[in-house]
Amino acid sequence: MTSPHVDFTSPEFLADPYPCYARLRAHGEPVYLDLAGPTGGMWLVTRYDDVSAVLREAAISKEMRRLVPAPPPMPLDATMLFRDPPNHSRLRGIANQAFTPKRVKDLEPRIEEIASALLDRCRPAGTVDLIADYAMPLPIIVIAEMLGVPPDDRDRFRAWSNDLITGTDMARGTDERRRRQAEAIMALMSYFGRLIAERRSSPRDDIISVMIAAHDEGGRMTEEELLGTCILLLVAGHETTVNLFGNGMLALLRHSDQLALLRARPDLLPSAIEEMLRYESPVQRGTFRVTTAAVEIGGKTLGPGEQVSAVLGAANRDPDQFPEADRFDIARAPNRHLAFGLGIHFCLGSALARTEARIGFARLLERMPRLALASSAPEWNSNTLIRGLAGLPLRFERL
Repeated sequence: MTSPHVDFTSPEFLADPYPCYARLRAHGEPVYLDLAGPTGGMWLVTRYDDVSAVLREAAISKEMRRLVPAPPPMPLDATMLFRDPPNHSRLRGIANQAFTPKRVKDLEPRIEEIASALLDRCRPAGTVDLIADYAMPLPIIVIAEMLGVPPDDRDRFRAWSNDLITGTDMARGTDERRRRQAEAIMALMSYFGRLIAERRSSPRDDIISVMIAAHDEGGRMTEEELLGTCILLLVAGHETTVNLFGNGMLALLRHSDQLALLRARPDLLPSAIEEMLRYESPVQRGTFRVTTAAVEIGGKTLGPGEQVSAVLGAANRDPDQFPEADRFDIARAPNRHLAFGLGIHFCLGSALARTEARIGFARLLERMPRLALASSAPEWNSNTLIRGLAGLPLRFERL
């Protein structure tokens, strides 16, 4: 069987990757994609059962050093995102102190306050760019306050985060993207290096102070792990939620029957959020993975040292798992999507993202009746790892 062609550079793919995913799933086994760069090519895994297996497979590692013995310095490589047990378990246990159910629950009044304040700024105009004016600042303010960094720096954080993630997308890698990524990494390292020094002399009730204590008092984190985890929490702590808001609202506006149903049945909001996550997954492909031994995936045996990419966006549209998978249905049940991953690397901040989305969408729909698209062709970001909108101009009826 000839492997389907995959062109991650085409405008058609960025606008709508799902027809391509359908061809890849129909192929029935992983498809090899040649890539430039230090890690070579990778196998794309697209069917739900195969993606689930990859996410759980102990013989598939997250440590890039296994494939590239001397990769360029990258602080995220030292974090739980790119580590295997026991280091992964140790680092996740420290970071998890900030995301316990009680801590997330205690944040709800503050999230309500932030959402209301942002909407107050939008009301006089009757128009809003949902991304710039609401979806982006809300989760950045929340994670900035959790980390103990000034929310006034959120524009810089957003720019650094964009450059870091864009440079990680090897399928669309360019020298310019890699240069900007390197500059963003240096800027983030410098910023958090100064902040860590400040917290060492004046601890506060924030995540950074907790992690400094784990490093200085318990010896449970190295300096590299501490710095990398600060960057990881900042980036991961807002990126998914920004795109959940944008992708989810666009889906609702393009399916007016579902938006009407949600307005009539606000109790369906938690289910609607799960469907948004499935239908337009903010994370389209899982981060770096490499086999450490021979592994059979989708009927194909991969040898050790092969890079594997779990295509979450394709798995979440697999008709073998989700009946009428291309239909947006806010009442879909069951809905065992993989938008937050699976296994030991399941997204640490999933409860916070769901809470921000639940509160944020509820306040938005209450305060802005008769929302409508102000542009017929919203622009998608040019990234195959993270699916999100560059902007989402909306019109609404003034109250």
